[in-house]
Amino acid sequence: MKKERGCQSPSRVSVTFLAACLYLFFAVNVHAAMVSFCVIETGLEENGQENQFSVIWENAFLDVFFEAGHIVCNAPVLRLENKPADNILRNFNMQDVRNSGIDYLIIAMLDFNSAVSPEEVVIFIYKVTPREKIIERQLPERQTRTGRDELEYVKSIARGFVTYIDG
Repeated sequence: MKKERGCQSPSRVSVTFLAACLYLFFAVNVHAAMVSFCVIETGLEENGQENQFSVIWENAFLDVFFEAGHIVCNAPVLRLENKPADNILRNFNMQDVRNSGIDYLIIAMLDFNSAVSPEEVVIFIYKVTPREKIIERQLPERQTRTGRDELEYVKSIARGFVTYIDG
């Protein structure tokens, strides 16, 4: 009668390989930054309808930062009568932002002189803790287009800002 063999002990090579894989899995610190994006519209009627360019800017930044591996969320669009003259963060409850676990706050301020397209765009990136402004950049004026061309243009701009986020 043939004796059946039980489980053989794994070889030293396979145990070492398994240990190395587990070490890499647990030791490599993979961290995705939590990024919140907010659009501020100025120069539009307070009770007017949603502006297509604000939606394009919001969607483009959310898509690009998500594709870059970050955790993204958005805040409701803020509509202000005039551009803030001083600290733009006065429009946000930074304690709530911090308590939400957000690492970076990205603000796109779109200044409209008509309901058609933004006349001026300024991008702000703030690190939430410790609170510091990473960048403030006014984008050059540009002839806007609608639809897909505008979305691709804004995505190309957003890709340039991904490098400012640690993660």
